[in-house]
Amino acid sequence: MNPLSDMRLRILAVALGCLVLASCGSGGDSAATDPANIAEAAPPPPPRAPVEPLQLVTAPDINVLGLLDKTGLNANLWPWEPITKTDQKTALQQFGKALFWDMQVGGDGIQSCASCHYHAGADNRVANQVSPGLKRGDFAADIAALNASLNRVHYSGTAQVTVNGVATTVLDAGFPVSEAALLASGATADAADGAPGALGFGAKPLPNVDVNDVASSQGVRAGDHHSVTVNRVDTATLRPSDPGFDLDFQANAAGVPDTVRRVEPRNSPTVLNAVYNLRNFWDGRGDAFFNGVTPLGFRDPDARVKTFTNGALGEERLDLPFSSLASQAVGPIESEFEMTNAGRIHKELGKKLTTVGVLPLAGQLIATDDSLLGDDPLLGGLGKGPGNRGLTKPYAQWIREIFHERFWGDGAGNDVCLDANGAMIGVSPADTCYTNPALLDPADGSPLTAYTMMQWNFSLFFGLGIQAYEATLFTNETIVDLVAGGIAQGSITVGTGRRARTVVVGGPTIPQAQWLSLEGCIAQVGANLSAREQALATDLCTTHYAKFINPNAVTGSESNLAPFPVPANEPIGGKCGPNSGASTTTTVVVAGDCVFARNTLLNVDRGLGRFFAGATACAICHFNPEFTGATVGVMTGFGIAPELLNPGQARRAELRAVMERMVAFNGLPKVYDTGFYNIGVRPTPEDLSLGDAIGGVPLGWNRLFDLMAGGPAFNGDAQNLTYDMDKIGTFANPAQGTIAGLIPSLMIPFSPTDLSPIPFPFRVGCGVGLVGNGNANNNPNVNCTATVIPGEPLLRNGAFKAPGLRNVKFTGPYMHNGSKATLRQVMEFYKTAGHFAGLNFNNLDAGMRVFNLGVADEAAVVEMMETGLTDWRVAHQSGPFDHPEICVPNGHDESTGVTRLVAIPAVGTNGGPRLATFEEMLEGTAAGLANNLTDACTVPGIVDAGGLSTIDVPPAPPPI
Repeated sequence: MNPLSDMRLRILAVALGCLVLASCGSGGDSAATDPANIAEAAPPPPPRAPVEPLQLVTAPDINVLGLLDKTGLNANLWPWEPITKTDQKTALQQFGKALFWDMQVGGDGIQSCASCHYHAGADNRVANQVSPGLKRGDFAADIAALNASLNRVHYSGTAQVTVNGVATTVLDAGFPVSEAALLASGATADAADGAPGALGFGAKPLPNVDVNDVASSQGVRAGDHHSVTVNRVDTATLRPSDPGFDLDFQANAAGVPDTVRRVEPRNSPTVLNAVYNLRNFWDGRGDAFFNGVTPLGFRDPDARVKTFTNGALGEERLDLPFSSLASQAVGPIESEFEMTNAGRIHKELGKKLTTVGVLPLAGQLIATDDSLLGDDPLLGGLGKGPGNRGLTKPYAQWIREIFHERFWGDGAGNDVCLDANGAMIGVSPADTCYTNPALLDPADGSPLTAYTMMQWNFSLFFGLGIQAYEATLFTNETIVDLVAGGIAQGSITVGTGRRARTVVVGGPTIPQAQWLSLEGCIAQVGANLSAREQALATDLCTTHYAKFINPNAVTGSESNLAPFPVPANEPIGGKCGPNSGASTTTTVVVAGDCVFARNTLLNVDRGLGRFFAGATACAICHFNPEFTGATVGVMTGFGIAPELLNPGQARRAELRAVMERMVAFNGLPKVYDTGFYNIGVRPTPEDLSLGDAIGGVPLGWNRLFDLMAGGPAFNGDAQNLTYDMDKIGTFANPAQGTIAGLIPSLMIPFSPTDLSPIPFPFRVGCGVGLVGNGNANNNPNVNCTATVIPGEPLLRNGAFKAPGLRNVKFTGPYMHNGSKATLRQVMEFYKTAGHFAGLNFNNLDAGMRVFNLGVADEAAVVEMMETGLTDWRVAHQSGPFDHPEICVPNGHDESTGVTRLVAIPAVGTNGGPRLATFEEMLEGTAAGLANNLTDACTVPGIVDAGGLSTIDVPPAPPPI
């Protein structure tokens, strides 16, 4: 926010106080404040909020846009054949929602995708949620014992940090950290070229001094997969020991080993608004292009799906753009940490879920008014089992109805039957590949079929279904969107008679790009009035905008400390009248709860200004309506909000790019992947993240293009990394022998209104922070080198994707390691430029800095995040954020080791009680709130009366 905006808000704060208290200017000239005396001159252009509303961003949902079925505008130009049939967009979302919440997807019959993403898209469990520092080779949990429950004390540690050269102790900092203790134990700083330093185990810090544990999500016990069954639980052998998760139970139930469920080595990020991310997972391995098989996208050049065309079995390479959600989805279903035992491939899951007799969401309660799976005939009449449990429409039927037949059948409705190597055995009527006499082994009568083509390609169907559902989970009804101009409608009238002036706020009759922000409204209504008179403009605008606050909205934990104080946790929705959008006149209610609602709008607006100010630099990483720079819009320009500028503000003309060259924290120009930053949460070598490689291919695009351009074999790499140069060589343009700024065949649509294919922008942009440093290659102009210069310095080690901040109140714990319980702790972390600015100095992001805004402004920032960025539909799980019942693991019985199961109850489109925050779970104050983990699991056949799992030990029935 610019200084003029700051000054105006200070003036309005005084004016508003006078208006409410009726104690200013008594006995003055009434004509001076008469709104009829407004001047005739046209008002100046209205100021904009520091961020645009999310309503102006087009979600890059390739299902809705028509890229999958080639129904979008100019889709006939799309270079690939259709994936789905026409008129199946809603069906694909339903299919994906069923898969996302289906507990049968897990090898143990319990784990669903939602098991780690049921709560505002994240996970608020506290029992058995600790993972030791596995990424650094530490197998001993320190912050809490295995199977214990985290509480607020665990998150009350100190941070021993250095601030401007002075050793400083930060109290109540989350998990305890100490850079000095690590240095004393032999840790060394990252090298000048960015190579990770040494961790040092000479004298491991005490648990109450520095903790490398992670608070994350529990998955499955360690074991080895044997086969899938129709009885929800796969056959498997549980391992008797699992380093890092061994716990000696005293009276083990039969078959239960002395191990606990594994916990992921990184915290579970929310899936809400993840559709906007260009890449997903913390390390970006969920690629922007979905290959139909693996998370790695174009970095897995051998990935192919089976197809059947013109009477012959073949293979097809897919590179579906804007599909990182699909890329992400196919990872956990093969993960022995998350959803299955080691060795289960996606084809096996396809066999499990498409076999006759297996029905979606078996035994799980579904609300009759579920927004996608309910009883509304417009949803296609899915059909439910007795008591609204499960669906009666088989997954195989869904696939046949939604997806193009070349991926699952022979063109005549028959299944294509394959052996274990993917060779075709024959075709057979639907669901008969395993029973057709012509396809049985003549020696013993056993099926020759190992998989149907539908099962072989199940990762394609699964990924696109999950993506289509998750793409509906975006949150554009927040107070920030309201303040920014994306929600309020109607008009405000000042003056009377010939001097009356009406200011249109927004609505269907004017383009969204012309909607007024709250600041714009105040400026337009108060144009040509004196500073004293502008109190009326503030009063009119805040009252009108407050009508559009969600009725369920409440203030945050520090609203009483903000510049316009409001009691903490105060209800503010529906306090200023109905949100009909009707014209508001000079008659305004100024007393009672409406004042709290109006003050909250001013606090959120103030917090936005401080968040986007240079002093904090929060918006260097968390900018745009999505509150992250790791998005499709930022890097490709697709669907991005129009650049609406404040008066006198210059327009940027920089090309979109997925990498950027900018001065780093250490003062040197380096290239980094846009949206990925090392911020010093933990020492770099504990978790390389983007600096790692999978399958011999770097996760960081900057290092990949460095190698493709002939860069050195070692360029700031960790010592144990090796690269597959033959594989990397397949990405280069064979005709030109260079990268030429792009990888051939990787295409994206031009815009939401023109789906014509254009090359993906594998370019390097030049940040404005480099202007004037005398290096032509690093300036944001035509001389900026748009490709990685071989061997130039790179930033990638320890860099994590900047998460979006919408609904952040309910997505704790925070950071990639779950080490912060509250947003205040997050604020204190950033105020000291992170925890490891010394050890991580040569990899640290340039945006990190020391700041102190003062109590009121910091409280305004917290209020903006807690209250302003919450979509209260999420907070109360109303549609589209409603869901079926699931039962989630919640630790183990301390004596027998059997898994405890608790319910996340089914919720319909009208929602229910407010979600419990993570801090409320830690403090034990979540009674009466949603997802407080006290509800009994009601799914039949999987739990006993005491809430203990009855399917904890894998059975051994005959395989399918």
